[in-house]
Amino acid sequence: MNAHTINSYIACELHKEIGELEQRVVSLESERSVRLSRRFSTLRERLLSGARGAAIGRGVDVAAHPAPVEAEVRRARAAPAGERLLIDMTNTIRCEFVSGIQRVVRRIAAESTQAGAGIGVVFEDGELYACDGSSQREKVEIAAGDKFVMADAAWHDARGCRRVMDEVSREGGMNILILHDIHPLLYPGLFHPQNVEAFSVWFDKVAIASDALVAVSRSSAEEFLDYVIASGKRVNPAMRIGWSHPGADVDADAEGDASEQVAAICASETPFFLSVGTLEPKKGYSISLDAFERAWASGVDARFVMVGRRGWNTRALERRILSHAEFGRRLFWLDAVGGADLTHLYRHAHRLVAASVAEGFGLPLVEATHFGLQAIASDIPVFREVGGDAATYFDVADIDGLAARIGEACARRNGLVSLPRRRSWRDAAAGLFELIRHEDYQFGSFAWRLAGSDGQYEAEPTRALRAVS
Repeated sequence: MNAHTINSYIACELHKEIGELEQRVVSLESERSVRLSRRFSTLRERLLSGARGAAIGRGVDVAAHPAPVEAEVRRARAAPAGERLLIDMTNTIRCEFVSGIQRVVRRIAAESTQAGAGIGVVFEDGELYACDGSSQREKVEIAAGDKFVMADAAWHDARGCRRVMDEVSREGGMNILILHDIHPLLYPGLFHPQNVEAFSVWFDKVAIASDALVAVSRSSAEEFLDYVIASGKRVNPAMRIGWSHPGADVDADAEGDASEQVAAICASETPFFLSVGTLEPKKGYSISLDAFERAWASGVDARFVMVGRRGWNTRALERRILSHAEFGRRLFWLDAVGGADLTHLYRHAHRLVAASVAEGFGLPLVEATHFGLQAIASDIPVFREVGGDAATYFDVADIDGLAARIGEACARRNGLVSLPRRRSWRDAAAGLFELIRHEDYQFGSFAWRLAGSDGQYEAEPTRALRAVS
């Protein structure tokens, strides 16, 4: 074992211990948590007054905001059996919040319905049912030519998903995976151990057994290719691989006025910087907060507004935010906002800050371009892919670098800039459906050969793969 392998092992073992301790802390500190929750609830009510509308990916009761597809699927039977895209929405319908993946799933399903290309479905006990939002379930009989599009995060039910895949294959259909990222495999320390284990099982049973894979970015597709080749995974030899960027229609769900608190934040003359996304380790919120503290200490007068639901492995960060001397003054955390609020924030922010150490796509960067908002982003491949030359970059986890970019931005007034073209969800979905329909996958397919007599398979990229390596 080399030093890197040893260090990786130690990190994983320590992470398991952290996960165990976190569960114990939840029960042992219940009274303390209640006291903190009371203080936070009071502040939250002020922040959220008037903002209990539809969630734009930031943790709102799904029952109060039904998926756009649910109102449309009932009249969506235009695609005949044998030509349908069966969009999996199982986890999205069941979960109690709406984050980035759920937003993508809902929009893909809604657009497939509108275009007459397919329907949203859920699976249970190996069977597919139309997702129409009603109490009555209509079973979907799979026909030859149908395509089961696994757009959702079905990591915790790999067996159920695989049963549907096997049935689709038996009936002459295709199984197509929409890949958001493989970060639980690449960076296990960023996730809870149970989620890493579930993702790993799902990856081996579902992801690499798919007939085709469409990543949400070229960067994610390349990460997948690099990983499976390096690890020697037994990928479906016929799998074809490509990518298709999601869309961004932030203002499509924005109705009504912004909440009183958000309106007040936006009305102040002191510039504010905006970060959008779930409070989780890979988003780099602690990096951003460190950078703002250094900027404040150097005399920079700016505010930092974080928009994102509570995630995982961030208990220490949450306490740090809620007990911060600037909380409610120059530091704000909005854990649930409506469409009107998010739109208002995007329109009035001085810059978007995206300090992530890893991302599958980077939806806030695309959303920000719709409002002419420039971004300060960590220099990771997918942000370069999405943000191009319009964003300002800093080295990953470089606190001083980000603090410098913040100071520089405050010294400049906002002006017209050339931002990357934003794709609407209608355009993005149409591109995705065309790619699937014509099997026009950018990376082509894998070629496999039996290596030696030990029964091990070795990946041999096709000409198209070698050309982009």
